[in-house]
Amino acid sequence: MAVQIPEEARNFRLLGHDPSAAWGGGSIVEVHKGFAYVGAVGGSSYNGPEGFTVHDVSDPRKPRKVAEVRPPAGVHCHKLRVVDGDFLYVNSEQLPGETGKDARTGLFIFDISKGGEPRQVGFYDMPGTGPHRFAVDNKRKLALVPNDAPGWDRRVIWVMDISDPLKPEVINQWGLPWMRAVDGIGDFSVPHPPDTMTTLHGPPVIRGNRMYCAWWGGGISVIDCTDLADMKLIGHLSWVPPFPGSNHTCWPLGDRPYLIVTDEARAKQKYWDAQFMWVIDARKEDRLLPVATFMPEREKYFDRPGRFGAHNILENLPADGPWKDIVFLTYFNAGLRAVDVSDPFHPKEVGCYVPALEEGRTAVQSNDIGADEHGRL
Repeated sequence: MAVQIPEEARNFRLLGHDPSAAWGGGSIVEVHKGFAYVGAVGGSSYNGPEGFTVHDVSDPRKPRKVAEVRPPAGVHCHKLRVVDGDFLYVNSEQLPGETGKDARTGLFIFDISKGGEPRQVGFYDMPGTGPHRFAVDNKRKLALVPNDAPGWDRRVIWVMDISDPLKPEVINQWGLPWMRAVDGIGDFSVPHPPDTMTTLHGPPVIRGNRMYCAWWGGGISVIDCTDLADMKLIGHLSWVPPFPGSNHTCWPLGDRPYLIVTDEARAKQKYWDAQFMWVIDARKEDRLLPVATFMPEREKYFDRPGRFGAHNILENLPADGPWKDIVFLTYFNAGLRAVDVSDPFHPKEVGCYVPALEEGRTAVQSNDIGADEHGRL
């Protein structure tokens, strides 16, 4: 008999639900002008189609699907970002093995000016296995994309000028110094690397003249990006080993000298004492120091079906406003958590939302978080 667990809600209230989003297996969510765009995890950790779905969320109590987009064969496209001017970038990542042998890798470019009618208007080709979780900085007109590059082993940062969204231009390709290819060519052969292999996960983010990012199996870094064409490593910290790696997100906490970091829980192995949220003291950028961690109650969630562990945060940690001290964190089978970090040395949970595990669902696996301009998640 399937496990059944009721909904759990503390300081959150469910407004609406559309179970058809991403065919039941959602990844990134972007909301733009009353429409939600939801990337699908597809076959990577769910038995569902590749592509993304579009939903009218103008009435959040009654979200409804208005479009589906499926990619060509061999392509995984679960990450998407809105670009100013009513465009949407969607990653085109190679599926593993024979399935992905003919994949065209890079970024799909869609016109979303008509909301529920996305129309492909371009494609930006990129080498290797294609981009994973990328960032779009609309204020700076930049895309920051993890992708393979000539002369580097595995994914590094592509800094791209997207002033013209239809014609991205490369400013720089940058990796950690030890990722330089010994043979001068580079290793593009590992789309899904083991936890100890250094490759950019991302998304990179810029605050002032610093760029922050997480390197799967390679820790976190602080980069001087005063000159985007000539970036310099300022600080680096890795806890692999003794921890198992899968460093996912590194994000500055408002305007304070602290970083919020997540290590992604693995699909095939649960860890009682790893893959949680970290708080990193960055007051000395060349001496990064972990000062706190957060995880929900292990006794309550660890043995539930599905992954137990951190994934991503709401990628907006503002310096002011009502959310300035709150990290919204997805924790797979422990759902959505709200963590007060007003005292970075003592993170404290102040809310949670875990969907009901009902018949027909094998597990709760809360993956990612989007927000709209009204402060709804």
